[in-house]
Amino acid sequence: MSRPRLWVISELYYPEETSTGYFITKIAEGLAKDFDVQAVCGQPSYSERGIRAPRHERHADVEIHRLRSTHFDKDRLLLRAVNLVSFTIAVAFFLAFRLRRSDQLLVVTNPPTVPFICGWLARLRGCRSTLLVHDIYPEVLAATNVMRGGAPYRVLQVAFDHSFRLFDQVVVLGRDMLDVVGKKLGKHADRMVLIPNWGDVEEVRPIPAEQNRFLGEHQLAGMAVIQFSGNLGRTHDVELFVETAQALAGVPDLKFLAVGYGGKSSVVSEASNDDAGNLLKLPRQPRDRLAEMLNASTATMISFVDGMYGISVPSRMYNVMAAGRPIIAVAHPRSELALVVAEENAGWVIDRSQARTDLPALVRHLATAEGKAEADVRGAAARRAAETKYTLGAVIERFRCILQRNDAPRRTN
Repeated sequence: MSRPRLWVISELYYPEETSTGYFITKIAEGLAKDFDVQAVCGQPSYSERGIRAPRHERHADVEIHRLRSTHFDKDRLLLRAVNLVSFTIAVAFFLAFRLRRSDQLLVVTNPPTVPFICGWLARLRGCRSTLLVHDIYPEVLAATNVMRGGAPYRVLQVAFDHSFRLFDQVVVLGRDMLDVVGKKLGKHADRMVLIPNWGDVEEVRPIPAEQNRFLGEHQLAGMAVIQFSGNLGRTHDVELFVETAQALAGVPDLKFLAVGYGGKSSVVSEASNDDAGNLLKLPRQPRDRLAEMLNASTATMISFVDGMYGISVPSRMYNVMAAGRPIIAVAHPRSELALVVAEENAGWVIDRSQARTDLPALVRHLATAEGKAEADVRGAAARRAAETKYTLGAVIERFRCILQRNDAPRRTN
């Protein structure tokens, strides 16, 4: 018996290792036992930028189709817009001649213009379709001050809200996203399904300090280390991390470690060159060093800029938990990040309105023996939660269930 064909549409896919590319690749590969999975993506343009992957190949039982599109500097907003438009056009032409009524579509919201095209193509062909929401537009543009209010914003809001309603199912990553996406879907809010991301509990494990080479290589042994790792992009409050480091420059045996890249990398790089010497900036680390890098922290800070409630769920938190390290969540108290940290006792939640007083006080505490001991206890709780609730196997099973029930006739409204 032939397997049903599933088209997975994402600009980022293997060999990309940034969060979107990594997660959708693992989901696609996990579904390949039950579906004929066809991945449609672009050439590597983020973590693996510069690598020229084959236009067509089979990897881990998934057929990969890499489309031609522009690859300008993604950190320049205008050029990034050109990239997303060119990729969207390439996807439209590719799928227009290949979709069949019996096919299914799993579409990621990156880039944000692709869901609109894919949603309409699915309707025209009578295909069942599922949208996987990683970021919500145009709300993220307002939160990052790219666009605020006015007629152009309202036009985009109507268009993106419409694109969400084109899909039979909408998968969100967190409970806060249910609020925001539910407003977009209106009377179709029953189409939402909550499926979180996961931590690599086999690959990322707790490592005792005396066995962690990363600490010795970067002169961090014996110190309290506050880490900020992953995407240093516009949605994250990197400035708060830097300000806290500067405010606590006189605290002995305390180090602030930023690891990654993104639109705000320069904010950290400039601060790491000052005379205080308590802030270290490192480039993104290879995946085989992820466990060592995450275990180098006493606690890892995750902070969003204002206005990010329900717009994005930080995938990095699950690997921090898998490493057995606690999280300092500077976020809205009802955000998925804050809810998970509080429910699992996996760290500390700081309301953004109190961050400039509460965060330095917490970090001072973590630089003491008592603070480090508390961090170890909360880190162990984080690891237990990662092992029992946030695993790849559980996520794949939930995707399999919602896709296999799609044998019912598709909605027409």
